[in-house]
Amino acid sequence: MSKSVRDLFQEFESQHVIADDFQLHILKVKVDESGEVEQLGNAQPVTKIEIDSDNKECLLHFEESTSDCVTVLDAKSVFVNAVLDYEVCAAQDKENDDAYIRLDTPLIGFGEHVELKVFFAICQV
Repeated sequence: MSKSVRDLFQEFESQHVIADDFQLHILKVKVDESGEVEQLGNAQPVTKIEIDSDNKECLLHFEESTSDCVTVLDAKSVFVNAVLDYEVCAAQDKENDDAYIRLDTPLIGFGEHVELKVFFAICQV
C-alpha cells in the first residue's frame, strides 16, 4: 500500500495537468474499518526532501505554517535512479517539553488541485 519514489515520479509524468511549478503538499487522512476516508485538516506544504539511504526512504518534510514550499521540479531534481525503489514518507517534526521526535508516515496515494497548482501526497494517520 505504501508508495515508492518511482510511483511518485510516474504520477508526475502520467498526469499531464501536473506542471513543474506545482507545489507539493501533504494531505493527512484517516481510514476507518469500513474503508471510508476522512480528511484531517488542510494540506500542509512540503518544505524539504531528504534521502535516507540507510533506511531506503525518501522523506517529504512538511510544516503546518510556512511560506517555503518544494515544487514538482524540485522533487524531480532529487529523484535519481538510485532512489527510485525507496519508500516515500511524510515526515513531520514534533517537539514537546523534553523531547524532539520525527513522525514518518508512508504515503498511500496522490492527487492534485489544478486551479491552485498543488500536488498532494496522501498519508494515513
